[in-house]
Amino acid sequence: MLVCFIVGIHLMDADNKNTPDGNGRTSVVSAREAAGDEMSYAAISRTNPFEIVPAAGMELIEDLDGEDNTAMLKDMIAYAKRFIGTRYVRGGKSPKGFDCSGFTSHVFKQFGYSLNASSSSQYGQGSKVERDEIAAGDLLFFTGRNSRSGRVGHVAIAIDNDPATGEITFIHAAISGGIRIDRISAPYYSARYIGARRIL
Repeated sequence: MLVCFIVGIHLMDADNKNTPDGNGRTSVVSAREAAGDEMSYAAISRTNPFEIVPAAGMELIEDLDGEDNTAMLKDMIAYAKRFIGTRYVRGGKSPKGFDCSGFTSHVFKQFGYSLNASSSSQYGQGSKVERDEIAAGDLLFFTGRNSRSGRVGHVAIAIDNDPATGEITFIHAAISGGIRIDRISAPYYSARYIGARRIL
Protein backbone atom coordinates (compact mmCIF):
# COMPACT_ATOMS: atom_id res chain seq x y z
CA MET A 1 0.00 0.00 0.00
CA LEU A 2 2.89 2.37 0.84
CA VAL A 3 4.51 1.66 -2.53
CA CYS A 4 1.25 2.43 -4.35
CA PHE A 5 0.92 5.69 -2.39
CA ILE A 6 4.47 6.81 -3.27
CA VAL A 7 4.02 5.89 -6.93
CA GLY A 8 0.71 7.74 -6.99
CA ILE A 9 2.32 10.91 -5.55
CA HIS A 10 5.14 10.67 -8.07
CA LEU A 11 2.67 10.40 -10.96
CA MET A 12 0.69 13.37 -9.70
CA ASP A 13 3.86 15.48 -9.43
CA ALA A 14 4.86 14.50 -12.95
CA ASP A 15 1.57 15.82 -14.29
CA ASN A 16 1.56 19.04 -12.26
CA LYS A 17 3.46 22.29 -12.56
CA ASN A 18 4.30 24.73 -9.80
CA THR A 19 3.37 28.25 -10.88
CA PRO A 20 3.59 31.43 -8.86
CA ASP A 21 0.35 33.28 -8.24
CA GLY A 22 -0.05 37.04 -7.99
CA ASN A 23 1.01 37.04 -4.35
CA GLY A 24 4.32 35.32 -4.91
CA ARG A 25 3.02 32.01 -3.57
CA THR A 26 3.40 28.82 -5.52
CA SER A 27 0.23 26.95 -6.46
CA VAL A 28 -0.07 23.53 -8.03
CA VAL A 29 -1.61 23.56 -11.49
CA SER A 30 -2.14 20.43 -13.51
CA ALA A 31 -0.45 20.14 -16.86
CA ARG A 32 -3.84 19.97 -18.55
CA GLU A 33 -5.02 23.16 -16.90
CA ALA A 34 -1.78 24.86 -17.86
CA ALA A 35 -2.40 23.80 -21.44
CA GLY A 36 -5.94 25.12 -21.35
CA ASP A 37 -7.38 21.61 -21.60
CA GLU A 38 -10.55 20.64 -19.73
CA MET A 39 -10.08 17.82 -17.23
CA SER A 40 -12.13 14.85 -18.38
CA TYR A 41 -11.18 12.41 -15.67
CA ALA A 42 -12.25 11.94 -12.08
CA ALA A 43 -10.69 9.94 -9.28
CA ILE A 44 -13.44 7.98 -7.56
CA SER A 45 -11.84 4.95 -5.93
CA ARG A 46 -12.14 4.77 -2.16
CA THR A 47 -9.17 2.44 -1.84
CA ASN A 48 -6.91 4.14 -4.39
CA PRO A 49 -7.46 7.91 -4.60
CA PHE A 50 -5.14 8.10 -7.61
CA GLU A 51 -7.11 5.68 -9.74
CA ILE A 52 -8.42 7.54 -12.77
CA VAL A 53 -11.58 6.69 -14.69
CA PRO A 54 -13.40 8.59 -17.42
CA ALA A 55 -15.80 11.07 -15.83
CA ALA A 56 -18.32 10.36 -18.57
CA GLY A 57 -18.37 6.70 -17.55
CA MET A 58 -19.20 7.32 -13.92
CA GLU A 59 -22.88 6.58 -14.46
CA LEU A 60 -21.91 3.14 -15.75
CA ILE A 61 -20.24 2.09 -12.52
CA GLU A 62 -22.22 -0.85 -11.17
CA ASP A 63 -22.01 0.20 -7.55
CA LEU A 64 -20.42 2.80 -5.30
CA ASP A 65 -17.66 0.42 -4.32
CA GLY A 66 -16.56 0.23 -7.93
CA GLU A 67 -16.14 -3.51 -7.55
CA ASP A 68 -16.90 -6.17 -10.10
CA ASN A 69 -18.24 -9.27 -8.34
CA THR A 70 -17.52 -11.67 -11.23
CA ALA A 71 -14.17 -12.84 -9.89
CA MET A 72 -15.52 -13.13 -6.36
CA LEU A 73 -18.48 -15.23 -7.53
CA LYS A 74 -16.17 -17.60 -9.40
CA ASP A 75 -14.08 -17.98 -6.27
CA MET A 76 -17.20 -18.53 -4.18
CA ILE A 77 -18.50 -21.32 -6.42
CA ALA A 78 -15.06 -22.94 -6.51
CA TYR A 79 -14.90 -22.77 -2.71
CA ALA A 80 -18.39 -24.29 -2.35
CA LYS A 81 -17.44 -27.18 -4.65
CA ARG A 82 -14.55 -28.09 -2.34
CA PHE A 83 -17.14 -29.50 0.06
CA ILE A 84 -18.82 -31.87 -2.38
CA GLY A 85 -19.38 -35.14 -0.54
CA THR A 86 -19.31 -33.57 2.94
CA ARG A 87 -22.00 -35.26 5.00
CA TYR A 88 -25.35 -33.74 5.89
CA VAL A 89 -25.74 -32.90 9.58
CA ARG A 90 -28.95 -31.40 10.90
CA GLY A 91 -28.02 -27.97 12.29
CA GLY A 92 -24.46 -28.38 10.94
CA LYS A 93 -22.59 -25.19 10.13
CA SER A 94 -18.99 -26.34 9.68
CA PRO A 95 -16.94 -28.47 7.29
CA LYS A 96 -17.51 -31.37 9.69
CA GLY A 97 -21.10 -31.43 8.44
CA PHE A 98 -23.69 -29.02 7.05
CA ASP A 99 -27.41 -28.60 6.76
CA CYS A 100 -28.68 -26.47 3.86
CA SER A 101 -28.66 -23.05 5.53
CA GLY A 102 -25.49 -23.87 7.47
CA PHE A 103 -23.76 -24.53 4.16
CA THR A 104 -24.90 -21.31 2.47
CA SER A 105 -24.04 -19.29 5.58
CA HIS A 106 -20.56 -20.82 5.79
CA VAL A 107 -19.76 -20.20 2.12
CA PHE A 108 -20.98 -16.60 2.10
CA LYS A 109 -19.22 -15.85 5.38
CA GLN A 110 -15.85 -16.65 3.81
CA PHE A 111 -16.47 -13.81 1.36
CA GLY A 112 -17.62 -11.25 3.89
CA TYR A 113 -21.39 -11.72 3.73
CA SER A 114 -23.51 -12.65 6.74
CA LEU A 115 -26.61 -14.77 6.16
CA ASN A 116 -29.36 -15.50 8.65
CA ALA A 117 -29.43 -18.85 10.39
CA SER A 118 -32.38 -20.57 8.67
CA SER A 119 -33.42 -21.03 5.05
CA SER A 120 -36.73 -19.25 5.71
CA SER A 121 -34.98 -16.21 7.20
CA GLN A 122 -32.41 -16.16 4.38
CA TYR A 123 -35.36 -15.84 1.99
CA GLY A 124 -35.90 -12.35 3.39
CA GLN A 125 -32.37 -11.19 2.55
CA GLY A 126 -31.05 -9.61 -0.62
CA SER A 127 -33.23 -8.80 -3.61
CA LYS A 128 -35.68 -10.91 -5.58
CA VAL A 129 -34.42 -12.45 -8.82
CA GLU A 130 -36.65 -13.72 -11.62
CA ARG A 131 -36.02 -17.28 -12.69
CA ASP A 132 -34.65 -16.37 -16.12
CA GLU A 133 -32.22 -13.90 -14.52
CA ILE A 134 -30.72 -16.30 -11.98
CA ALA A 135 -26.92 -16.23 -12.02
CA ALA A 136 -24.05 -17.90 -10.19
CA GLY A 137 -24.07 -17.06 -6.49
CA ASP A 138 -27.81 -16.42 -6.21
CA LEU A 139 -29.66 -18.27 -3.46
CA LEU A 140 -32.39 -20.67 -4.59
CA PHE A 141 -35.26 -21.55 -2.26
CA PHE A 142 -37.46 -24.60 -2.15
CA THR A 143 -40.22 -25.94 0.04
CA GLY A 144 -39.48 -28.73 2.49
CA ARG A 145 -40.43 -32.29 1.64
CA ASN A 146 -44.08 -31.27 1.41
CA SER A 147 -44.16 -29.46 -1.94
CA ARG A 148 -47.68 -28.18 -1.27
CA SER A 149 -46.78 -26.36 1.93
CA GLY A 150 -45.62 -23.23 0.11
CA ARG A 151 -43.15 -22.54 2.93
CA VAL A 152 -39.40 -22.25 2.51
CA GLY A 153 -37.65 -25.31 3.85
CA HIS A 154 -34.48 -25.58 1.78
CA VAL A 155 -31.83 -23.29 0.26
CA ALA A 156 -29.10 -23.79 -2.34
CA ILE A 157 -26.49 -21.75 -4.21
CA ALA A 158 -26.89 -21.34 -7.98
CA ILE A 159 -23.87 -22.40 -10.02
CA ASP A 160 -25.06 -21.69 -13.55
CA ASN A 161 -28.09 -20.75 -15.64
CA ASP A 162 -27.78 -22.00 -19.23
CA PRO A 163 -29.37 -19.30 -21.44
CA ALA A 164 -29.98 -21.79 -24.25
CA THR A 165 -31.85 -24.39 -22.21
CA GLY A 166 -32.88 -22.50 -19.08
CA GLU A 167 -31.29 -25.27 -17.03
CA ILE A 168 -30.11 -24.11 -13.63
CA THR A 169 -27.54 -26.10 -11.69
CA PHE A 170 -27.00 -25.56 -7.99
CA ILE A 171 -24.96 -26.82 -5.07
CA HIS A 172 -26.55 -27.59 -1.71
CA ALA A 173 -26.57 -29.75 1.39
CA ALA A 174 -29.03 -32.56 0.73
CA ILE A 175 -30.18 -35.04 3.34
CA SER A 176 -29.35 -37.71 0.80
CA GLY A 177 -25.73 -37.38 -0.28
CA GLY A 178 -24.63 -34.31 1.67
CA ILE A 179 -23.06 -31.52 -0.38
CA ARG A 180 -23.91 -32.21 -4.00
CA ILE A 181 -24.82 -30.60 -7.31
CA ASP A 182 -28.31 -30.93 -8.77
CA ARG A 183 -30.45 -29.51 -11.55
CA ILE A 184 -33.61 -27.49 -11.05
CA SER A 185 -35.31 -29.44 -13.85
CA ALA A 186 -35.26 -32.61 -11.74
CA PRO A 187 -38.91 -33.37 -10.86
CA TYR A 188 -38.20 -33.37 -7.13
CA TYR A 189 -36.78 -29.84 -7.22
CA SER A 190 -38.90 -28.30 -9.96
CA ALA A 191 -42.02 -29.12 -7.97
CA ARG A 192 -40.62 -27.49 -4.84
CA TYR A 193 -38.96 -24.36 -6.25
CA ILE A 194 -40.19 -21.12 -4.66
CA GLY A 195 -37.85 -18.32 -5.76
CA ALA A 196 -34.39 -16.80 -5.78
CA ARG A 197 -32.62 -13.98 -3.99
CA ARG A 198 -29.42 -12.09 -4.84
CA ILE A 199 -27.13 -11.20 -1.96
CA LEU A 200 -24.04 -9.96 -3.84
